[in-house]
Amino acid sequence: MDAADLIQHADSIATYSPPLHDGTVNRRLVEAAVGAGVEVIEGRLEPGGTASRHKHRDSWQIILFRKGRARVELGDEVVQEVGPGTVVRIPPMMPHYVEILGDETAELIVIYSPPLGPDGFIPA
Repeated sequence: MDAADLIQHADSIATYSPPLHDGTVNRRLVEAAVGAGVEVIEGRLEPGGTASRHKHRDSWQIILFRKGRARVELGDEVVQEVGPGTVVRIPPMMPHYVEILGDETAELIVIYSPPLGPDGFIPA
């Protein structure tokens, strides 16, 4: 990798919508191919957007909410409304669901460790 490729504006990074998500646009800020041992995502979820109930086979997922409000469900017991500054830690194989509340687009940073990989999303 050329050193010049290590610095770029986030808007120049390709976007994608992950499986089992509605109203979501993500950018991979750190990819598994970089060899960092983590994957870092900048995510935007539109009002009413959801991450359908799912789990991740081998990866921890850490979500930092920077903007907006959401209802988060973890496992069968924890349901909580979250907002800016909230950190949600989700261990491997824990079912979870996220629904954006209100009329503000949610902005978040998501970290997967180890990187999620192509088979990382499992419907729950």
